[in-house]
Amino acid sequence: MWSASRARCVVLGAQGLAGPRPAASARRVAGVAARLGVVQVDSVDVLARAHLMPFHSRLEDVDPAHVAALTEGRGRRFTEAWAHEASIVPATSRAALTLLQGRRWPLATALPEDRRTAAAADIRALLAAHGPLTAREVRDRRASPCGPGTSWGWNWSEDKRVLEHLFAEGSLASAGRTASFERRYALPELLWPQGESGRAPVPPEPAAGGDARLAAALQLTRIALRAQGVGVADEIADHHRAPVTLTRRALEVLADRGEALEVRLDLGGTRPVPAWADPTARTPRRAGACTLLNPFDPAVFHRPRVERLFGVRYRLGIYTPVDRRVRGYYPLLLLQGERLTAQADLGAVRRGPDPRLELRGAWSEDPAAHPGPAGPAPTPDEVADALAEEALRAARWRGLPRVVVPEGAPGDLTPRVRRALLERDGGRVPPGP
Repeated sequence: MWSASRARCVVLGAQGLAGPRPAASARRVAGVAARLGVVQVDSVDVLARAHLMPFHSRLEDVDPAHVAALTEGRGRRFTEAWAHEASIVPATSRAALTLLQGRRWPLATALPEDRRTAAAADIRALLAAHGPLTAREVRDRRASPCGPGTSWGWNWSEDKRVLEHLFAEGSLASAGRTASFERRYALPELLWPQGESGRAPVPPEPAAGGDARLAAALQLTRIALRAQGVGVADEIADHHRAPVTLTRRALEVLADRGEALEVRLDLGGTRPVPAWADPTARTPRRAGACTLLNPFDPAVFHRPRVERLFGVRYRLGIYTPVDRRVRGYYPLLLLQGERLTAQADLGAVRRGPDPRLELRGAWSEDPAAHPGPAGPAPTPDEVADALAEEALRAARWRGLPRVVVPEGAPGDLTPRVRRALLERDGGRVPPGP
């Protein structure tokens, strides 16, 4: 029987969140991406783009150029694909994800077949001639009547619909994103000239017995289990948004091969929770990290897992009407040791004469809600001090000179954080190393 504390420590160790943050480098950024297996991409840019934050949470002074470089250049090790929504993944995962995701875009399939086929042929010819292009660049070069719509939001042009369909089915790949976050589409064979193709087969798995879908599930389940350390089947499946039933089957096969371990977790309920663990996962003696986690971080993007393991209800406010938000617009979680001790609504103000990071609300989480013993809980002042330090660190990373708590900002922890910032040179960001 695993205690909740042991399970949390294993998860945090597997996620690279159990100890001090090393200084960032291109090699370490790639190491984090490989460890996590999935880094979700999202256009929301409240503090930083969603895919930058997991690196900031695990490394010091992350250069966004090192993150961008993961998916750029010929023979790249990583690419963007549909996984836990759009995500940066190892290029070797692409074929398995394409097979298991099985995404199709109704916006494209609703087009007459002859128009869709002609558009696809035109697009492939353009990409072969010009290399990677955005949807906007494809539209301009085709110079064809695309009907109403744009390449942004959901009011898509015909070209954008076909491009997304080809990308989802694996016929096109991503060559990275522009500064304005537009995807650059490319022919896979031009990105990976050493054999990767638009419909590359999933590597064979003897244990799959010729079942390509099971082979794909085995490949992705290994990655998810290594990234999570321990989890129930639906958590492991959700890492890549893979089918739960197929993931359970893959876990059973891996268990037979000694690559997965069946365990039971004591999470404080009336019955132990059946789960699966990575037999090679390290159990840290203690979890000692202190960092902020964004809503798309692989450690917390499966909300039932956060509730089960940490006793914290975590919801993103951007899709919720203002009067129904309980933790602000874009709350980040504060991790202290093996506890999630607070949520903070942080937002960067970059334009105008007064650039700053605003702490628009801070709420403490009940230490008693964490299932199982986890050592002495930090006091509210200790939580506020840690949150103030992490806010200053985030501001320095984003090149903002100070952290401000607006008047009237909600949250039971907000007054303490305001006081902690005032004690730190009034919230002015100290110079970096």
